[in-house]
This record gives sequence, structure tokens and C-alpha cells, in this order.
Amino acid sequence: MKKTLLFFIYITLSLILISSCGFHMRGITKTSISSINLEGKKLSIDNDLRKVLKSNKVEIKTENAEFKIEFLNEQFEKKILTLNSRGLVSEYELFYRVYYRIKNSSSNKWSDENIIEIRKDYAYSDSNTIGKDEEEKQLKKTMYEEAIQNLFRQIESLKTN
Repeated sequence: MKKTLLFFIYITLSLILISSCGFHMRGITKTSISSINLEGKKLSIDNDLRKVLKSNKVEIKTENAEFKIEFLNEQFEKKILTLNSRGLVSEYELFYRVYYRIKNSSSNKWSDENIIEIRKDYAYSDSNTIGKDEEEKQLKKTMYEEAIQNLFRQIESLKTN
């Protein structure tokens, strides 16, 4: 009982300290986009993208949106980066690519195909396959988040031009 109470106090104090120092989750910061239309293929980042849009008060419309994004394709690739002296994999390289094009509401023409490419590498060990599989999943999640951030940076740059 006493340990539970101390743990609860510790967690509460930690949260207060974190919030008071100005810490906040990474994401889109103050976007000027009011509405967007998502078309094309459903990607791995689709659910996360919609959550980010809603949390930043960007309305997802099917018509009359400020921007239209058509997702053409996505690719996830895993390559062997290095081998150890016994010929076993010691590092992998991960690639995540999103192919898309954008159309502004004031234009009737789609942009050329754009590509967002995120690259990560990580050390691999056969003796810790479960841990390394979890690390790969976490890296994929980070890559998806970076792709969403890059997408919004590019849209914001189009809006200012």
C-alpha cells in the first residue's frame, strides 16, 4: 500500500516536472492549412496522418479542400548494410518511401510526382532477435512520423509560395 502511494506520488511529480519544463510531443507545430483532401492509395501512415490532421484542426474534406494530396504508392525496403567476420548480418538499412502529388485549390494542375524518403540503419544481433525486431518496429514508427512531418513541411512551403 505504501509502495503504491509512493509510486503514485513519484509519477505525479514527474509529470508535473515534465509539463512545467515546456516538454511537448513532436508533431506539426501550428499549421496554416485549414482543409485537405486525401486521395489515392491507403498507406501505412494513413491512420496516423488523420490523427495528426485532426489534432491540428485541419479539416479532412472530400470536396473544396485547400489542398488535395494523391498518394500514389509507398515502399518499405530492408537491406543488409554490413556483415561480420563470420558472414552474418551485423547491420540493416531501412528505407521508407512515399510517392504522392499535390494540387492546390487555386490550380487545376497536379504537381509532379514527389517522393519522401526516410532512411534509418540499426545494428543487428542473432542473439537478441526479439529485441531487434522490436527496435525495427519502433524505427518504422519513427519513419512514419518523419514522413508525415516532411509531407506537411512541403505543403507549407507550397502555401507560402
